Order: sequence, then structure tokens, then C-alpha cells
Amino acid sequence: MALRFYSWPKSSGTRVHWALEELSVPYEVVTLDRAKGDHRAPGYLAINPGGKVPALVDGEQPYFESLAILLHLAETYGPRAGLWPGVGISARAEALCWSVWGMTEVHPYMMQYLYHGLDTPVSYAPDQRSKATASYNHGQLLRLLDALNERLATRDHILGAFSLADIPAASTLLFGAGLGLKLEGRANVERWLERCRARPAFTRVTA
Repeated sequence: MALRFYSWPKSSGTRVHWALEELSVPYEVVTLDRAKGDHRAPGYLAINPGGKVPALVDGEQPYFESLAILLHLAETYGPRAGLWPGVGISARAEALCWSVWGMTEVHPYMMQYLYHGLDTPVSYAPDQRSKATASYNHGQLLRLLDALNERLATRDHILGAFSLADIPAASTLLFGAGLGLKLEGRANVERWLERCRARPAFTRVTA
């Protein structure tokens, strides 16, 4: 099998798993046992030197970092599946930009707000939280949600039809929503997330 996907449940590997299911390509899932230290084994460190999940091996080529894996899958398999614009299509630039935006903007601001501003299983202990950090990151997150809400005012998904460009931001915000993150009246984002949540590929991965 050409694709071997390394992950464990309820991790950042979920977004890659979602993409693999959407693409309908054959792949093998290798579930690492964190408690046993599988992610620190020499064989796995040769694939992902950071000792984290996810990782992917396509043929003989290893990839790590979820966004890098997503972009590789998108560029390699997405056009054929109708889930990524091909080379020379102007929408490809939008797909790249919004994908990177979802991981490098939405994800870090949301996580810092969860750590410092809410009571969730991933939050810091109350005496380790910073109100200033919570306030700043919440403000930045709301700014990004406003931009996304505007983008979705005239379309069902980021590029119009669903594509792999939806996955970075959607996977982040669905994780946050599950921990109590509120979208605070941004109805277009709420409807988009529900459409993403209802996709059979996402349901299969998170069931």
C-alpha cells in the first residue's frame, strides 16, 4: 500500500485522517501507542524526528507536520478527486492561502485562548493562566472569525464547494467547539461548521 498514516486518536492527526477519507485513496493506518512510547522508537523517529503525530509515508517519502501532510495530499491526490484546484487554476492560490491561514492563524490563537481563557481539559491550571494572554488571543481569534464569516457570506465552503482547504480551519474550530468555544453570533461560520461536521468522511474518522 502506497500510503502509511501514523497517528493516535484525538490528536492533530484527525485532520489528516479526514483528508485521507475524503480523497478515497487506499491507505494503511498505523496506530501508535503513546503509553508504550511508540512515538519515541527509533523507527518512528526516522519518519518524524519530533516524535509527534501525525506522520505519513507516501511510497518511500516520509512527511511530518499535519499541514505539510495535508498540502502534499492536496497537491498530489486532490485535483483528481475534485477536492483541490489543479496547477494553473487561480483558485489554487486561494486554496493554499486559506489552508495555511487555518493552521498558522486560527489554530494558535484559538489554542492560546483555550489554554488561558476557558475551563477545558486542555486549559492551564487557574493560577497559571494569564488574563492578558486570554484577552489578546480571544480578540485575534474573533478578528479571524469575522474574516471567515465574511468569506462564507456568499458561499457554502471556503472555495465554494467543499475542498481540502476547509479542513485546517474546520478541524481546529470543531475541536474548539467541542471544548466550549463560542462563535459569538457568526452565523455563516456556524452553518459552515455544521456542513463540515456532517460530512461522511468526518463522521467515519470521529465516530
